Amino acid sequence: MNKNNILLLLFLFVISSNAQQISIIPQPVKLELTQGKFSFDDKIQILIEPGDEMKSLSDLLVATIKNLTGLTIPVITKISSKDLNNKIQFEINKELENPEGYTLSIKPGLIKISAKNCAGIFYGLQSLFQMIDQNTSDRKISLPCVNIQDYPRFKWRGVHLDVCRHFFPVEFVKKYIDMLSMYKINTFHWHLTDDQGWRIEIKKHPKLTEISAWRTEEDGKVYGGFYTQDQIRDVVQYAKKHYITIVPEIEMPGHAVAVLSAYPELSCTGGPFKVETHWGVFEDVFCAGNEKTFDFLQDVLSEVIDLFPSELIHIGGDEVPKIKWKACEKCQARIKSENLKNENELQSYFIQRIEKFLNAKGKKIIGWDEILEGGLAPNASVMSWRGIDGGIAAAKQKHFVVMTPGTHCYFDHYQALNNEPKAIGGYTSLEKVYSYEPVPETLNPEEANYILGAQANMWTEYILTTDHVEYMLMPRMIALSEVVWSPKEIRNLDNFLKRLNVHYNFLASKNINFRIPSPLPDDSELLLTANKELNLNNPVPNSKIIYTLDGSEPTISSKDYSSPVNLTGSGFIKAKTILSNGKMSSTSSLAVSIIDTTKNGLNFKFYEGVWNRLPNFDSLSVKRSGKIFRLKLAEIKPNVESFAVAIDGYINIVNDGNYTFYISSDDGSKMMIGDNIIDNDGAHGIKEINGQFNLKAGMYPIKILYFNKWGSSSLRLEYEGPAVSRRIIPASLLFNSK
Repeated sequence: MNKNNILLLLFLFVISSNAQQISIIPQPVKLELTQGKFSFDDKIQILIEPGDEMKSLSDLLVATIKNLTGLTIPVITKISSKDLNNKIQFEINKELENPEGYTLSIKPGLIKISAKNCAGIFYGLQSLFQMIDQNTSDRKISLPCVNIQDYPRFKWRGVHLDVCRHFFPVEFVKKYIDMLSMYKINTFHWHLTDDQGWRIEIKKHPKLTEISAWRTEEDGKVYGGFYTQDQIRDVVQYAKKHYITIVPEIEMPGHAVAVLSAYPELSCTGGPFKVETHWGVFEDVFCAGNEKTFDFLQDVLSEVIDLFPSELIHIGGDEVPKIKWKACEKCQARIKSENLKNENELQSYFIQRIEKFLNAKGKKIIGWDEILEGGLAPNASVMSWRGIDGGIAAAKQKHFVVMTPGTHCYFDHYQALNNEPKAIGGYTSLEKVYSYEPVPETLNPEEANYILGAQANMWTEYILTTDHVEYMLMPRMIALSEVVWSPKEIRNLDNFLKRLNVHYNFLASKNINFRIPSPLPDDSELLLTANKELNLNNPVPNSKIIYTLDGSEPTISSKDYSSPVNLTGSGFIKAKTILSNGKMSSTSSLAVSIIDTTKNGLNFKFYEGVWNRLPNFDSLSVKRSGKIFRLKLAEIKPNVESFAVAIDGYINIVNDGNYTFYISSDDGSKMMIGDNIIDNDGAHGIKEINGQFNLKAGMYPIKILYFNKWGSSSLRLEYEGPAVSRRIIPASLLFNSK
């Protein structure tokens, strides 16, 4: 074992052994526990350097202490006092290198936060606030003495929010900023325009808020909203006080149907259009051959620039169908006049023209990785969302990159496998987020310098409420905060989870709706070959677990978990965690199946390739094959992004009657039971369809076909029927032969 590994183990031991006292997230670069304590009393003063920014920071600390203890701590300046006894001191130290770094020293008579500038003081305060929360009892604060040296690994530590699919009020946007700043996130990517709604007031084009901000749903109700420019300025200032830069996104040339509903002359066809009520990718986009398009976008961007001080403006650039461009005389004339080869180069022309306008205004563009297609604009930065390849390509071309792959950074995915609130699909657990490494191994050190950091994306197609947003954000954002702040060498999942357990009550005290850890294994089914005792998971201090074994919903009167649960046969266990403040987790369900490993299970064949529809499997070369007991892609362990699988065997239908089968997938799938077929083919996002069949009891051949083109992969099969509520098909009913 080398010296660095020994030091790491010692470091982790010190941290874990003092988890109740020092559970800071993200993990500081260096933390040393020293002797003694600092106790808060009415003799303490806060000592700051003169200035409004310093005063604002001290006000945060004053309010926190007063809320917890009732003490009102006076604030004085260095001019009025040189006495450092019983002080909490904020000090600017220009010798520190990192502009966001800080040192935090706690001694028996002095707490001192030093930083190169006030951003570092703010981040030092976030660490101090976490320690205060963990060391307050009976309205008294007593902190262990420590020395902390800390600074971020990445410049871009981002979180995104889509307010177009569903709109959220200013008050919540500010709370969102609060949550980000608590864990040292410094960039808020605000997705303000899309097919389903335009959310920012543009005074020169009032129809954007009169028409484009509203949609009529299928039930006839009008849905929408927008932020006035005064509200935008207010939020920008609020974010500034939390040391967060807001990067606005104005989508172009695609995702423009909401705009075209108000200004159809900016399209290739002239419309008419209406603001979209469905999710997806739409063929109608801005006309790239029409000068009025660029006049309009320059008007919009001019007002956006006045509202947002961010150097970067996000211009989207993703999911742009070229169908209307191919049939448009103006677009084809533009291709010819600009000596472009095709519609991909026309998109590049579009993006580069917008970039030149923004560059002339002192701004730079950032866009989704599709802006690489047809040639990357000279000064553009790239957000790599379709995996990591776009980020790698951009970094190799010496363009700055923010890594945000759907595999690890899309927080609209499910974070557990059962009984979770509605999500768009996919499965991105807390542990998976924490495992992410933003710098691809294929980049050399010089190319790696172009990776600015990473970002989580919160798309809201299926997220209707602020509570749901918070649930999807927390605690996964906390995991990402450590990925983008802490040195790679000291990150450790077990240690992180121990520290995170201390934070759940902290989140509850802030009135944040978060996902409480499940007491059951994060799986849809437990396979047993014999009776077994099951230990339930209870990581949150001072919480308890309630559970049932008959499939009923756990309630306060259900059995408390105190010893391992004895499982003696197939069935269902359901459980909930209850925090000390009474907050309950969602219900966790676990199917239990007793199986015979020689008879149960389905056969699978695995193929590699890229398709837009299910391929002709008979013509393909099998990459590998095997047997699975559960209908889960994880059982097959796909090791490439683009692949297909064919799964076959037999299903035992226990009772005569009508059965409904549900197949959900991202991308295409097809299920066959006997002569019955459910076809969910095509390249698409998460999509569920069903079929109802009358089946006699007995064994039926079953086949499931699936392919994944790129990005997230997802396949789920459920059924319901006589005496069976909707659930996954138990492994005990699946066989590899009759």
